[in-house]
Amino acid sequence: MGSVALDASVRFGTTAEQLSSLAVMQLLFYAVMQIPVGLLLDRFGSRKLLAAGAILMAAGQVVVGLSTDLPSAVLGRVLVGIGDACTFISMIRMSNSWFTGKRASNLQQWFATIGQTGQILSAVPFALLLRETSWEQAFLSAAAISALVGVLVWLFSAENPAIAKNHEIRIRDVFSKLKENSRKSVTWLAFFTHFTTQSTGTTFALLWGIPFMVSALSLPRETAGSMLTLFVVTNMSMGPVIGWFCGRWPQFRHVLTFSIIGAIVLVWGLVLLGPNPTPFWLLIALVMTIGVGGPASMVAFDYSKEAFVPAELGATNGLINVGGFLAALLMMWIVGVALDAQGGPELYTFEHFRVAFSLQLLVTAVGLTGLVLSLRSSRNKLANSSV
Repeated sequence: MGSVALDASVRFGTTAEQLSSLAVMQLLFYAVMQIPVGLLLDRFGSRKLLAAGAILMAAGQVVVGLSTDLPSAVLGRVLVGIGDACTFISMIRMSNSWFTGKRASNLQQWFATIGQTGQILSAVPFALLLRETSWEQAFLSAAAISALVGVLVWLFSAENPAIAKNHEIRIRDVFSKLKENSRKSVTWLAFFTHFTTQSTGTTFALLWGIPFMVSALSLPRETAGSMLTLFVVTNMSMGPVIGWFCGRWPQFRHVLTFSIIGAIVLVWGLVLLGPNPTPFWLLIALVMTIGVGGPASMVAFDYSKEAFVPAELGATNGLINVGGFLAALLMMWIVGVALDAQGGPELYTFEHFRVAFSLQLLVTAVGLTGLVLSLRSSRNKLANSSV
């Protein structure tokens, strides 16, 4: 929705808060479904959940493409969110069932990096397809691709036989193990790492970046789309670097995390306290800095893969993966409410965004507090192992 937010606003005649519901509801159901999907993942395995997720996302894109009113579009985004919830942690669990150690760390980053190509396709080709054809044709095309991926995953992916035997365990037993893991400080260290590093970038790229750049900064749509592409390219290029760092110096992963969070807060401060409009060089710095947050959030799963056996990673990673998206949906909603509260004939002005974007840093502060407290609780483990 980040690349077509303004098109959606015109199609459905929405306010800023209503527009945010298209992305917020998707992320809300993505976050809410993480633990249930994780339980199903530990019970039924990655292959089935990956295929089911792709088909659900295809169904959601069809609903969005055919919607003429906001409630129907929100329903479609809910289906996309549920399907998306089946995807990422299934991929993480599958890769960690086949590989361990440095190779697993690097593969996690590479898989996440490859996944970012979808954002590049949405930032430029998909937005271009929508403008050159129609809303319906663009979303139905996306649905067809997702359905094809579901079929390919079913036909060509494979479970590790050593892990597949665990699929006979009961959901109740999986849930019991999740409760046990949720009491461990390393779980919350991973949760708040994900919560704090990823959220502002997701908020910007998934919803509010395009309205800010086009309406508040008066950039051409093509230039704004290129900024989202730069965001994704930064994600992709930094993923392998962070994976290499974690494999080479695992004892300094928390130092890397705090450094990246500090850089994100600093560049947002420069934008929010800087001139109106934001200089183009500073906008580039913002996009690239928050773009590093995506691969930095993968450090969370580096902690979990070493703290828990692969058979437990579905539900536990589901809990961890809630972090960044819970923070992002809170930020999206807060920004939308703040914009509407300021009102006026021109809703998406720079000054309005200055106030709205500053409020998202309150969510970052909550995450940073949780990160510091969980790191302190995990210090003995950090000293005695690579976790």
